[in-house]
Amino acid sequence: MIDISQWRASIGLWNYCQATSSRQANGRPSKVDSKSGSITSEEKASKLSAASSLIVSFLVSLLKYVKLHFIPPTGKQTNCIIRSTVTVTIHWLQSLVLFIATIGSSSDMSYYLVLLLLLLLSGDVELNPGPMIDDQPDIFLLLQWLEPLVDWQTFGLLLPGITQQDITTIEDFEIDKEQSKKGLFSKWLKKNPTATWRDVLNALTEREEINLLQTINDQLQVHQCTGGDNDAPTSISTLPVVSNVSSPVSITNKPVTSTTSGNPKDILQSHSYKLVHAISVNLYNVTNALYAKDLIPQQTKEEVLVSGVTNNEKSSKLMNVIEKQLESSINPEQYLIDICHVFINQKNHTIRDIATSVLHQLGQSIPDKVVSISSIPDDVQGYADNMRQHYKHQPIVATDWPPRIGKDYFGRLALVEKQDSSTQAESAWHMLRGQVDKTVKLTENREISVEDVLQPTDSSLSLKVVIDGPPGIGKTTLCRKLLNMWSNGPLLHQQYDLVLYCPLRDRKIATATILADLFVYRRYEVPMVAEWFEKRNGEGLLIIFDGWDELTEQLRQTSLAASIIHRKQLDQCSVIVTSRSYASSSLLKMDTLSRHVQIIGFSKEEISTVIIQTLQKDTKLAQELIDENTAYKHYKSHFTTNQSSKDSQLAVKLINDLEIRSDVQSLCYIPLVCSMVILVYCKEKGHLPTTLTQLYENFILQAIRRYLEIKPKHDIDQYTLDSLSSLPLQLDKPLQEMCQLAYTNLANTRMAFSAHQLQSLSEAFKEDYLGLMTTFTEYDEKKYQFLHLSIQEFLAAWWIAKHEKKTEEVFKYHFDDDHFRMCLRFVAGLTHLKHESYQQYFNKHQLDLQCKRKPLFGFKFCQLSCFYQNPDIIQPHLATITFNRISHDFDKIPILLLQLMYESQNTKLCQVFAQSINNCSLCLQMVSLSLFDWLCLSYCVNNSNMTWNHLDLCFVSQTFTVGLTNNSLLHTQCHRLEVLQNLNRPNYKSIHRIFQSSLLYNIQECYYVLHLGCYVPCLVLLQFLNLPQLKILHLKMSTLTIQLIDNTYYADKCTELEKCIETNLTLQELKIEYTARIKIKSTISSVIRGVTRNKTITSFSLDVPLPDGVIEQLLKENNLIQALSLVTSPNSLNIVEVNTPLTALEIGGWSTSKLMTSSLLQHIKGLHCLILHEPYLPHLLFFPHPSLHTLTLPLDTAESAIELFTILQTNTTLNALSVEIKEEKVYTSSMGISLQDMLTQNQTLKYFKINDKIPSSFLSFLITGLRHNTSLQQLSISSIPLNEEIIKTKTFINVISQKNNLTELSVYFRLHADQSYNNHSWEENAQIMTPLFYEQVLPAVTSMLQSHTTIRLLKIECTYIDYKSYQPNWKELVQNLYDTIFIHPSLEYIGVCAGHAPHLLVNTLKDKKKTLIDRHRKEKPHKPLPIVEII
Repeated sequence: MIDISQWRASIGLWNYCQATSSRQANGRPSKVDSKSGSITSEEKASKLSAASSLIVSFLVSLLKYVKLHFIPPTGKQTNCIIRSTVTVTIHWLQSLVLFIATIGSSSDMSYYLVLLLLLLLSGDVELNPGPMIDDQPDIFLLLQWLEPLVDWQTFGLLLPGITQQDITTIEDFEIDKEQSKKGLFSKWLKKNPTATWRDVLNALTEREEINLLQTINDQLQVHQCTGGDNDAPTSISTLPVVSNVSSPVSITNKPVTSTTSGNPKDILQSHSYKLVHAISVNLYNVTNALYAKDLIPQQTKEEVLVSGVTNNEKSSKLMNVIEKQLESSINPEQYLIDICHVFINQKNHTIRDIATSVLHQLGQSIPDKVVSISSIPDDVQGYADNMRQHYKHQPIVATDWPPRIGKDYFGRLALVEKQDSSTQAESAWHMLRGQVDKTVKLTENREISVEDVLQPTDSSLSLKVVIDGPPGIGKTTLCRKLLNMWSNGPLLHQQYDLVLYCPLRDRKIATATILADLFVYRRYEVPMVAEWFEKRNGEGLLIIFDGWDELTEQLRQTSLAASIIHRKQLDQCSVIVTSRSYASSSLLKMDTLSRHVQIIGFSKEEISTVIIQTLQKDTKLAQELIDENTAYKHYKSHFTTNQSSKDSQLAVKLINDLEIRSDVQSLCYIPLVCSMVILVYCKEKGHLPTTLTQLYENFILQAIRRYLEIKPKHDIDQYTLDSLSSLPLQLDKPLQEMCQLAYTNLANTRMAFSAHQLQSLSEAFKEDYLGLMTTFTEYDEKKYQFLHLSIQEFLAAWWIAKHEKKTEEVFKYHFDDDHFRMCLRFVAGLTHLKHESYQQYFNKHQLDLQCKRKPLFGFKFCQLSCFYQNPDIIQPHLATITFNRISHDFDKIPILLLQLMYESQNTKLCQVFAQSINNCSLCLQMVSLSLFDWLCLSYCVNNSNMTWNHLDLCFVSQTFTVGLTNNSLLHTQCHRLEVLQNLNRPNYKSIHRIFQSSLLYNIQECYYVLHLGCYVPCLVLLQFLNLPQLKILHLKMSTLTIQLIDNTYYADKCTELEKCIETNLTLQELKIEYTARIKIKSTISSVIRGVTRNKTITSFSLDVPLPDGVIEQLLKENNLIQALSLVTSPNSLNIVEVNTPLTALEIGGWSTSKLMTSSLLQHIKGLHCLILHEPYLPHLLFFPHPSLHTLTLPLDTAESAIELFTILQTNTTLNALSVEIKEEKVYTSSMGISLQDMLTQNQTLKYFKINDKIPSSFLSFLITGLRHNTSLQQLSISSIPLNEEIIKTKTFINVISQKNNLTELSVYFRLHADQSYNNHSWEENAQIMTPLFYEQVLPAVTSMLQSHTTIRLLKIECTYIDYKSYQPNWKELVQNLYDTIFIHPSLEYIGVCAGHAPHLLVNTLKDKKKTLIDRHRKEKPHKPLPIVEII
């Protein structure tokens, strides 16, 4: 039968034919009988003619259909027959038409016959001369019909398959709106081959583009009956239906529904395509609602919150889960009904309509309690519409001075997932922390788009978002961008009825007492609007509080803004709060915090792009310049240009100058500062400032020059002004007045001024405030403010430095005032802090800034000490969620001090500060620094004039290395350098630069990781090995791009490398790891040959693919190496002789090798430490190595295990043993008895590890052996079944509790290794394991600690723990554990690893922190705080 859309097309076409035939050839209307109103015979003839042509078209289509579907193309003869048949048929149809036309003028019967034929044919043959609703759109029609569309970005995101990344890419490459729309449609049709006009209509429906929706609907009807004739009259649309409701406009999209009924699976499947798209628009609300009704698993909800996946893809996965849940449901129909009840309560019209349709197909009625889409009162809607218009027309950047730069005038955003903010709360170093490039390094940080700022979290509560960053980074600009986005339609993730922008620098906003006071733009509706939102507890309202740092401490506690932010009022209201970083710490403590966002500014490449696009106004030339300096999607290290344009040449010069002066480049990640740098650089003819103070001083001078250029006065030549200190009297007096205003009001935290408040500035008023102030309207009153808060802060500093008699006392008075931090930096730059009284701030008295590492368990220490001089260096630092992070003294040092040192350029202060650091050791682990902070630290270290024992720079920036100099007048040196990773894609040039400084010239120990760079490993090794005093080198190179060099040059350098190692007289320990895919066999061969003939190296470790032939030579000719670690093996090996006096050996690793094990071990005797990754017969180990004290050995048979444990029953030399059980078959009763006897009889084994899943039946042997053992100090078991044989597990812990000789314990609890549990989902296993963890494991650990008074190190691991689960009785169990930990007489470290830090453990520790510390200090005053690590 005919599809409904085909039927409508046919009827629409007939209507059009009626309309067309009503016209005469000369344009006159058709004749109508005046009496009856019926159509005349002439009209009938005209209609008949048109209808006859239509019938011909139908029949030809029918023949084509028959040909395609019923007559197979079997050859030329067949095709000839078909062509003949079609030809004959056409001639017959032409005769039929002529016959009908002949009789049509005299017979009404023929008219109705034609109509009947038309209707009959239309029921069997699809007629579609133009596009239909389910056809793929034509790009030219899209461009033509959607030409009025303005906000193409939001519309594009509603098209199936289009992502935010697609939109961003189009914005980057298209220069105007029309090209952007063309790019959008092209990408959509390419990515989504099944795209239809229905998708376009659905997107317009969601955008509420009513006029466009109606227009395209009409055009589709016209094209269906005309095949594209745009002169045809339009017909009234039949879909979508526009319904009049109490809200201003509501589009009800009624998609064509399937006739599927009865089978829930088929019904859901028939709607799945439309549901995927509809849900993607409201993804998070739908997901949370489904999860709340227990209709989807928790894992699905968490996957929806994962970043990096489009909403459409997430929606598709959600539908897959729903379909699977439906199939597995005991009652599929009821499950689908429950799904529909959730859908029907959504605000999205499409979802509601689909749910209604599904319920009807299931024979169900619509539930009575359906959440209605609340209609917004006219007053509220009117005010919201006015605010939309206001936000839409206000510029995203408030002022044109300094000049606007960048695409959106603000930098990138980094989302900081909620973490332990107690550190941030006590940390002053958050001041000016703006992150840049890869400085957003922590695993809990990720970059997000502007649209994702308001992405819902897993909480059902309203959003509370904190946005912080340094001055000028673009916090206010970001707010205005969000306002602009809301004004152009609903925000991507949330729909708000009203958005209020509330600048907290406004006194009336800061001191507001009722909601109506926050409405900056006053209209008569404000009281009604405020009351409506108050009755709804703020639901549907988003308030943006801009400038938390500009409130006084008192107002941060008592203001209306604080009450709303902390949900004491309007708890359903969503809130965004912006703040400078130093003031945001109190906000980050909120339990209700949804998201912490940092604005991280421009990246290094974005800075270059901004410079080019700002200086080169010709967009074509700018793009050519960008392309000219781009290689492999990245900018070249040195910019060049062939363009004759002076603007392009200036841009290239500035970029290259910034590459050299990366200190200034590090300031440019802040858009405001970047704008100033570009301006000052141009005005000063290519001169770059050194400090922020110099930059701002020059900028203000340029602003005054600009003012004189616009308004020439006093016959002063602007070009004669070369310093703020030497301004003519006519300009100096106004400047003094403004500086005094800036200072007095900064002290009172007032940043906006009325005309009345400026009356005292008589001279400044005359000079129009020298162009340094701007105006705005507040509550219909004209107000004034400085161009930027940082401008006010600089002018306040000028007043303090130049006009206050006791500058030092003013500095001291404001030193602890958050509001004066930036101002004091300017004071440092203006005064250079030369007075001796300033030294008191930098002498911090024995600061302990040494590295805080995880304590080494005994086995690990015993093993590593056989290979390395400093085994603790190999141990990782403490994890992020660690209790004793608060004891890290770096949190007590304001980065402000480093910034003050740099700004003052006073080297004496660097020396005072450095000398106050305990043991001359500085560790920057877990300290996040901006590029500018790295520059300040580099300045301090470089000018410290002392020898540093240990510098652990962790994720070092190249800015640090550039700041180091080779100053022969200073004696700054370093004994040990540790760098975890270089962040800025290191190259040979940047690596070379760091070793040219005097700091590293005499370095003795170097631990360095190079990652994601472009360099030649051979050349890098030469750089390190040429350090004259180097004794230890651990170098790891990974994921690099090999820099192309000449083969002859490369061969020469490999030879030089070999000679360099061979003749080195200081190097004792060399470890090289290389994990990149590119082979470097020549380099490694040179290293091994050099080591072979070296006379000082005693420890050599290689984790790199080994070339053939060189290891044999090393083992034969070298007679000095004592420790050798070879993680990989060559392809072939022929060891004949070994003369190397090895005492420690590791063979194999990730790439294990039986060849190396079997070939090498038979030639070696006298080992003390042996690490194997392949099984080996135990009796072949102990006879040739009688002094073996540390052994790691895999066991693959019960016989080998029995042999090992039998030998150890009488062995008296082995101290440390780690066994890995390769196969479950190894666990036999005989093997268990041998282990039991070994533990009972051996009295020298101190450290014992079993690295595999232990069956519950095996626990009895282990328990019995431990009861009688008196020598073990460390026991590591991985892993014990918890859910089976719980009695045995408790018995095991009870036995441990009585073993006072055991001081280190590591236990991994798991589910029983039963096949049934392997088939369970994560949620099912978590439901079993989580209660066991809280109710069995934690109480058992608590009991053990209470009994065991000598344990030092304890680590507990568990799998399948739901980190969000909570039961009231669990909290007391957790509190008991913490109470026991902090009064324990010997415990130094406890680690709890549950896959994801359980919220209950973390939050309880936070809440009890102060109480626990106080109790510990009272009861154990001489014992250090225990380390509690929860990961």
